[in-house]
Amino acid sequence: MKDRYRCEMDRLEPRQEKLDELYEMIEGGTEMKQAKRLSRKAAAAILVCAALMITAAAAAAPAVWETLWRQLGAFAPYAQTIDGAVCRDQGIEVQVLSALSDDLEARVYLSVRDVEGDRLDDCLTLRGNMSVEMEEKPEPDRKPPLVSVGSSVTDHFELLSYDSETKTALFSASVLYGDLFKEALPPIPAVQVAVTGMTTREMTVNGEVSCAGVTGETLDSLPVGEEDRVIFWVDSIGNSPYTAADLPAEKVVLAPEQNPMPLEGVEDIWVSSMGFASDGCFHIRLGFGEGIGVPLDESGEGRLYSDLLREGEDDDRQYTFQATLVPGGMDILFPLIGTADLEMLQSGQARVSGTCTRPGVDLTGSWNIDFQMEYHPSMTLDWTGELAGQQVEQVTLSPLSVTMHSIGPGGFSSVPLYAARQDGSTITAKSSTGRYSNIGYGTGETLWDVLNTWKFEEPVDLEELACLTLLDETIPVNPS
Repeated sequence: MKDRYRCEMDRLEPRQEKLDELYEMIEGGTEMKQAKRLSRKAAAAILVCAALMITAAAAAAPAVWETLWRQLGAFAPYAQTIDGAVCRDQGIEVQVLSALSDDLEARVYLSVRDVEGDRLDDCLTLRGNMSVEMEEKPEPDRKPPLVSVGSSVTDHFELLSYDSETKTALFSASVLYGDLFKEALPPIPAVQVAVTGMTTREMTVNGEVSCAGVTGETLDSLPVGEEDRVIFWVDSIGNSPYTAADLPAEKVVLAPEQNPMPLEGVEDIWVSSMGFASDGCFHIRLGFGEGIGVPLDESGEGRLYSDLLREGEDDDRQYTFQATLVPGGMDILFPLIGTADLEMLQSGQARVSGTCTRPGVDLTGSWNIDFQMEYHPSMTLDWTGELAGQQVEQVTLSPLSVTMHSIGPGGFSSVPLYAARQDGSTITAKSSTGRYSNIGYGTGETLWDVLNTWKFEEPVDLEELACLTLLDETIPVNPS
């Protein structure tokens, strides 16, 4: 099997350092050895999975499956390789490569490749959705909750990487079923990826800059010009106790390029000037590269935000600002931050986040892919009982996740769970999406129906598990 794997790798001719790295991982080297204790069955699965994934992903180029392998990590043996799920339109090829799913969540990986030109880049955004076919949910034995969590469709595609040499982007899309469809998945669900368009004209902004260099001096200021446009005032979204009456009487913006500095994590946008303007208030003036702009909605508001981050502090003043489009950028006014707050400013950071437009292409088309998705079903543990004041009614366990239904005064929304193997080693599961609802509503009683979920940091072999541990309480695992 290893010889077959090497042949597949050599045929695709990936870089030698990547070959060595993957060989080391498969043969028990540092990264995999530390991440997972492999059974013989799991080790064999990695070899088969690697060979199949590489073959199926060949159209997406070695650099793409290298990234996919990295993304999956220790979960690679549990992922399904999707064959033949590919379509083309407008000279763009969309291919579904792999799926990793249990009956709590499904994550699908797909590549997008320009086969006719060089129109894509690392700001590519997809429009469309991914949906999973569900069967009619049977009536459960227990009283159903008034509020459920979960969905069978998503319109969010996350860009994981872009390889400029092969003009290929790697995306993921995930559906979290929660308990809404816990008993509604067919044996092999039908999945549809429907992409209706894509664009490189949008840029997600999420950057920070230190305020340590701010001084108490007044920087050069300019009167707000006739062409300058206020696109946002924080009170307009109703989350601030402050109103327009708190704005300074003098309407000014900072002059550009007085103390320029980079906005960490963002290209083509920088801090042009930062400090106190002649109105006595703190301002940040952003500079925009050529072609960068802020999209406006129907009401004329933009979606580029800023706030001040101060460790250990909580004050509404940091979230109160006004944004004004100015030539070549945007001026952000914090009307409640003055020179008396200098020490606070110097110990904090300013964050800018939201969406901008940029030069690029916008494509409309039809990329529809249907495929069958396998998933890892959960086993129901043969245990119920009281745990930290909660009456636990059901615990289910898959190689990827744990779910718990309980009745009681609260839940375990932020509490980690641990799975113990029979050899004494443990695996951590981090808290994920959950819900609780008052099923006693209308009766005069308060009775909470609670769902908690956890995702494992690495997959587990159910046959090797001895128990689960939550808040020092032990839940036995008894696989059939």
